[in-house]
Amino acid sequence: MRRVLKIGGSLLLRESLAGSIQSWVASQPPAQTIAIVGGGELIDAVRRLDAMFPSPPAWVHWQCVGLLRTTFEWLGRQLDPWQLESTAKDFGRMKRQHDFGNHLVAVDAFYHAESISPLPEDWTTTTDAIAGWLSILTDADELVLLKSCDVDDSLSLDELAQRQIVDAALPNLADRLPPLRLVNFAAEAGR
Repeated sequence: MRRVLKIGGSLLLRESLAGSIQSWVASQPPAQTIAIVGGGELIDAVRRLDAMFPSPPAWVHWQCVGLLRTTFEWLGRQLDPWQLESTAKDFGRMKRQHDFGNHLVAVDAFYHAESISPLPEDWTTTTDAIAGWLSILTDADELVLLKSCDVDDSLSLDELAQRQIVDAALPNLADRLPPLRLVNFAAEAGR
């Protein structure tokens, strides 16, 4: 089993985040866990800059993807003994493995300006859709988005996007995604 896990950037400032993630993953059915981390307040700062000093959407998008390297490295230092997959070569090797290990992947190891993807290069694409794309690239059995809000399981992916619980680009991948699970990690970690 292969699980893609998106760790929401809004969770980055939580006390004991790494320990909570490790405990949560250990409580799940055994799987190869392939995780990415969002940008949180770093991306929020770029969003405010772009509102004041607009730039071409694709340029801003790739600037934000570049900033995800920072959150990857920051969280990666805390997720010992997870394997850090920081290059395209690392990503390719991990993709061929079918272990039950835990892997934190740098987004730019598989998604960059030269890569081919169906994702819009603008604010509609966040790490929600990038994690969805990762789940497609890796033939994952499950996509889990760790959020910091409650989620109504009866809502469709389009409704979740309309309510801004997931990004607007994720529904575009709906017909190719593995089963999706949204977890209020703030509530889960507090138990």
